[in-house]
Amino acid sequence: MANLEQSDSIDDALAGRVSQHLVNEEQTLVAVLEAVRELHLSLRELDGDKLAKALEVETAALRDAEAQQGQRQQFRQEVARELGIAPQDFTLGKLVPRTTGKLQETIVGSRERLSAMSTEVDRLNRQNAAMIQQSLMLMRGIVSRLTRTAGASESYNAGGGRDEAHVGSLLQWGG
Repeated sequence: MANLEQSDSIDDALAGRVSQHLVNEEQTLVAVLEAVRELHLSLRELDGDKLAKALEVETAALRDAEAQQGQRQQFRQEVARELGIAPQDFTLGKLVPRTTGKLQETIVGSRERLSAMSTEVDRLNRQNAAMIQQSLMLMRGIVSRLTRTAGASESYNAGGGRDEAHVGSLLQWGG
């Protein structure tokens, strides 16, 4: 990604660091997304072996994402210092107006891809949680019927009320 155009506010070294950081962010999030997709698929298929493998892959991807988070904090501090703003105020959105040409396109495109992938990870994680919750509710019901006792481990929501929200059929969680 060398030879990117930039305004006077961004020098070549900073442009290169920005580009490389965005590549690293995308690679990390792609790995997390793929791991969450595999986990989702194994839950839908009720495949225990596939689930165990998916959990291993997800654990590795999350470790990498944690390492990337540390690098992100360092990157924010370095770039914010060079731009003369507070690190907590630095965003890619604030960097875009200080760039032109290919670098600006790279930042905008990367930001859009990262946002879309983050939304997909969140959606799949919510569906995974709902499938797991539904499975737990089903198992509680089966145990209760078999033992003719009420479930011993009730779930409660943040307000202290009993939590039995309907999560829908497993069939609705299709790809």
